Amino acid sequence: MPHKSRERLSVLWLTNIPTPYRLPLWQCLGERHDLNVAFLAESEPARSWAVDLSDANHAVTQLHARVIGRNSDTTFYFPSATLMALIRRRPDAVVIDGWESPAYLAARWAARRLGIPIIASYRSTVQTHRHKAGPVAATRRWFFSGVHAVVTAGQASTRAALDLSVPREKIAEGFNTVDVARFEQALRLRGKARGPGHAFLYVGQFIARKNLVTLLESFAQMRSPEDSLTLVGDGPERRQLARIARHLGLSGTVSFPGALDGEELLAAYAAADTLVLPSSEEVWGLVVNEALVAGLHTVVTSTCGVAAELEGQPGVFITEPDVTALADALAQSRDAWAGPIADHPVASHTPRELADVFDATILRVARHQRRIETQIDLG
Repeated sequence: MPHKSRERLSVLWLTNIPTPYRLPLWQCLGERHDLNVAFLAESEPARSWAVDLSDANHAVTQLHARVIGRNSDTTFYFPSATLMALIRRRPDAVVIDGWESPAYLAARWAARRLGIPIIASYRSTVQTHRHKAGPVAATRRWFFSGVHAVVTAGQASTRAALDLSVPREKIAEGFNTVDVARFEQALRLRGKARGPGHAFLYVGQFIARKNLVTLLESFAQMRSPEDSLTLVGDGPERRQLARIARHLGLSGTVSFPGALDGEELLAAYAAADTLVLPSSEEVWGLVVNEALVAGLHTVVTSTCGVAAELEGQPGVFITEPDVTALADALAQSRDAWAGPIADHPVASHTPRELADVFDATILRVARHQRRIETQIDLG
């Protein structure tokens, strides 16, 4: 049912590409506001999810922005004429889902110039701030100095926003979320007849900061003969990881099924016992949400943003990202396994809950801007 908000506003949401993580959130906001989600591109390397937007209850705009550079994590986009035209339509609020690309910097400048309230959606942590000084750090501070509100993803990103000198009263803290209803299905898919070993799972990109060589070495150190490790995903380190697995004598116990989506991904969760996120650096780690909702244990390094939110929760093992510590955490998870955990506390953090945070922030900044404009008109 549509949300009974007192005001239905026009909202422009600017982001890189369609992602399955954000779709339920946009659907919830589309019930409440006239939302237009504008994508700078249709996909990115190692991020080409199949996202069906045909049933979206909000407008969708493909900007086809020109790529001006990329690294293993981030693609950078040039602002397009279509983007500038969307801002000149003067929506009641603009949500900018990033700051690194010139497209985001231009959108922030143009919206500010037109008096449009700007909300930054921010998930980075202090640990992921690679540039502490210099032009990149100065540009980041310029961007956040000009936004009207920041919606963060948990405690770690709130600390990062405060570190950027964003006033606490401008910050609304949310909880990064996934499609809870979808991943709960994995609980119902679990087969009763399972092998004697413990099934470990990784889901994500095969890139350096995911620390997958350390994962392979840790697994080799602690595994029992019946244990298995499945690495779901793809990326530039794929061949190197396969070679290392063979060198460690893991060819029969480590599998690389490639990138999975839809029912295949749910089946991978249903076949596993413990998800491992061994990253040396991670803004959040939404696969941890997915796994916990699916009933799995999770081993997650302290360098992941989600770790700060999970301390002391059932089935969660937080560790440092080195071989010995990770191996110990893997063994602890295996030894503590007593079957899938239903109704994990993370499942209470739904897309609708996060939509509530964005909705309240959108209404607050839009009303504040209207009061300012009224005062100016009254002289």
